[in-house]
Amino acid sequence: MFTVVLAKCVSAMLAVIMFLSTPLNFFLGKKTEEIKDAEGGCKLSFAAISDIHLDEKASFISDGMLGLGFMDMDKAVDRLDAVTFVGDITNHGYIGQWDIFANSVANHDISDRLFVIAGNHDTWGPNRDDFENPEDGVLPTFIKYNKSISGRDIQNMYYSDIVNGYYFICLGSEYDSTCAYVSDTQLEWFAGEMEKASRTGLPIFVFFHQPINGTHGLPYNWGLDKEDPADEGGIGEQSDKVVAILKKYDNVFYLSGHIHAGFKNEGNSTIVDYASVEYMKNDNGNNITLINLPCFANPDVIRGAHMANGCGWVIEAYEGKVLLRARNFGAGTWLTKYDVTVNLDK
Repeated sequence: MFTVVLAKCVSAMLAVIMFLSTPLNFFLGKKTEEIKDAEGGCKLSFAAISDIHLDEKASFISDGMLGLGFMDMDKAVDRLDAVTFVGDITNHGYIGQWDIFANSVANHDISDRLFVIAGNHDTWGPNRDDFENPEDGVLPTFIKYNKSISGRDIQNMYYSDIVNGYYFICLGSEYDSTCAYVSDTQLEWFAGEMEKASRTGLPIFVFFHQPINGTHGLPYNWGLDKEDPADEGGIGEQSDKVVAILKKYDNVFYLSGHIHAGFKNEGNSTIVDYASVEYMKNDNGNNITLINLPCFANPDVIRGAHMANGCGWVIEAYEGKVLLRARNFGAGTWLTKYDVTVNLDK
């Protein structure tokens, strides 16, 4: 227990240090994102970040870091086709925290296509005693801010859209627990969207704040307790049902956050049994690519090797391959040692 508490204290101190140092790194370092192979026929390029945890009480850190990240995206040599926010955008789901996010987005021009995905923290506020608008509830609040931020009309916590021909399927918890709740209605919708996406012959990108149970070092790496139940830190009870749908298709990329990990590859196995990118076999014996997003708000000294706030992934799709490129948006730098090339199944 002492180790966990100490780790959290060190994480908080590192967050402040990194925030104070990143502006200098940003202006002195490389300030623009560039397509890896601009002449190689890049068909899609999008950024993915998670766990921003915007909070009025700590806006100097969280909103300030988000602004630095948006400055980096603004200056991209090749404009991003989309930016995805994979949950825990706010710390409590409060209106004031959503307003901070909406205002920050409005002050920058990062992409024409924005995807807002709900995390567990985003679903908490309306069911808490101190929430300022309890009559609105989780779903109306999420619909309202998704509309104002992305311009997209949605009806549920889940939705899909198409970018450059590629399906972006966004799942969302329908209850306010730490694990996700996925209704049978959402599962049926998800199965239908996956089937439609598969007909394009292109990679399918699925976004859900919670990882699949037992992936990326879970359950141990959630609470650092060997006695944690198997679904701790993951989707929860519906995880197997989500996986069963994913496994029917080839070239699936599943992006999640939630566990506040840093970048880590298989070569950094001395810290925790965790890797940012893992693979799961589907029904055809091919790989599903599982991508965990680092915590954008602050580093974690336990989970991950590269620990810095302001980090996320840039995903580039080409004919026959997808590049996963690690980036510190706050500092405006690539972290190439964590990059992964995924060759597509034909």
